[in-house]
Amino acid sequence: MQGSLRALAVCLTLALATASAAQTTSPQAGPATSEISTVEKFCDGAIRGYSLDAPLDHLLPTHGTYIDGYGAVFFTDVNLVTLPPLFGFGTGITKDDISRIHEGKIKRLPAVKELLQHILLGLPNLLPHLQAEESILLHVRFYSAAFEDRSGLPSRISISGKKKDLQDIAAGKIAGQALQAALKMKAE
Repeated sequence: MQGSLRALAVCLTLALATASAAQTTSPQAGPATSEISTVEKFCDGAIRGYSLDAPLDHLLPTHGTYIDGYGAVFFTDVNLVTLPPLFGFGTGITKDDISRIHEGKIKRLPAVKELLQHILLGLPNLLPHLQAEESILLHVRFYSAAFEDRSGLPSRISISGKKKDLQDIAAGKIAGQALQAALKMKAE
């Protein structure tokens, strides 16, 4: 009996040692926390550095997470135009103010879509542990005040693509209609 218990203990010890060795030599599942943090800082820097003359109002820092089997997801909130501090207090908000803000946002939206695409194309190399077939999604919510005219403006944009496709786009290997199929942009 003691011999079989000793044999069982040896087998269990060998099994645990083998499992432990397998865990340390197997590939990492998804990007490390430091990679996610690097991407968050990259996105924040790109948004804040967008324009010195007419910056985007970056309301919340970028937050990211890894979803096993899908990929990396990053989200943030911005205002398409920066309003002066205390805008509307004391003097009220005129129809001209509302119109000027709306026109500014409509005019800026195409350039911001290009910025988001540029940011997304810069992310694959910052995520070396993300698998080639996994996706990267950048989701941006656009702030607006209750008084604003929202016609023609999305409340959010998501842009995504598989890591391998994004790397191929950045390297100039994908263009034209294949580019539109590889990059998925959804505005709502």
